[in-house]
Amino acid sequence: MRGGLPSERSRLLLERLRTPPAEVTSSGGPLSFTYGFRNEPDHLSFLAISSWREFSDIGDAGGGTSVRRPQAPLGDLVDGVQIEHYELVEDSPGLPILDGAVLGLVWGRIAPNAEGAAHDMVRQVRDEIARAGVLALHVGRRVVDNRSEIVVVALWSSRIALHAFAKGRASGTINPEFLKLMTEWRFETYDCLGPDRFLVPGSGPAVLLADDGGRYVDASPGVEALLGVPGEFILHGQLEDITPEESRAEIRVAWRSFLEAGHQEGTVVLRRHDGTRLTVKFRARANCPHPGLHASLLSLPGDDSLDGQRLEQVVAEAFEGAELAPGPTPVPATA
Repeated sequence: MRGGLPSERSRLLLERLRTPPAEVTSSGGPLSFTYGFRNEPDHLSFLAISSWREFSDIGDAGGGTSVRRPQAPLGDLVDGVQIEHYELVEDSPGLPILDGAVLGLVWGRIAPNAEGAAHDMVRQVRDEIARAGVLALHVGRRVVDNRSEIVVVALWSSRIALHAFAKGRASGTINPEFLKLMTEWRFETYDCLGPDRFLVPGSGPAVLLADDGGRYVDASPGVEALLGVPGEFILHGQLEDITPEESRAEIRVAWRSFLEAGHQEGTVVLRRHDGTRLTVKFRARANCPHPGLHASLLSLPGDDSLDGQRLEQVVAEAFEGAELAPGPTPVPATA
């Protein structure tokens, strides 16, 4: 299921997804599912993807589930809802795993007489992308109006792994020869939040990672306490997206100064998704944790709990794969 919504509704969507169904049973549910989000310039794209044992289970409106899932169709919050079904046609190591840091999705309408070649090319790339950080690769097929469509879903272990793969591959993220077998295609990435992330807000240090252009490429679970929404809701956006409009020219100048100096600290006013504002202090270091990635640690002005720690250590701890513990209540902000 996919759709989109204005950014100001993102908090409402989060609350809806965190609300359990009225009745929860142990039968008829998906084998696994995850939510995906992609921050666009003017809206938030939303994806709910699930795997099922039988097609009939999907249509069983009376069946319950032992885990939470979207309360379809979410039509009052999500615009342009589309629901699509695909049959898994390849061995899918890792099934029913659908939970990773980021999901890469390739959809294509296959050219006549090219279906076999398309599936062969997917098989050939499995080992390469597994070494690059793909946890699981799932391939689905459906026929619409006598035309075959393919969907390839890759679950990446980290956003940094996908970022490095895309930058380091001479032919691009997707093999151009594969795209020649399609009459239509699209490639999308979604930042994932699995079911466990909806039980409680994430805890730990609030760290944002940006590339040289000031585009956010990763966020630690702890940023939700300050931003009011998970960091996944702001990724791929620019510095200006969480900066009040009257300060956006200044923040870009400050960013260039930061890259030249290699470090910076101070206070800044953030604009959250719901329009409220919050003053935070920050400590930033360029080329941390890797060249071309730049870390910013955010905290409330009165919080000095991490002041004595090296930023490199804080960043490493913020992105550790430890189990989530209940985080602090999101900080209230002023309109």
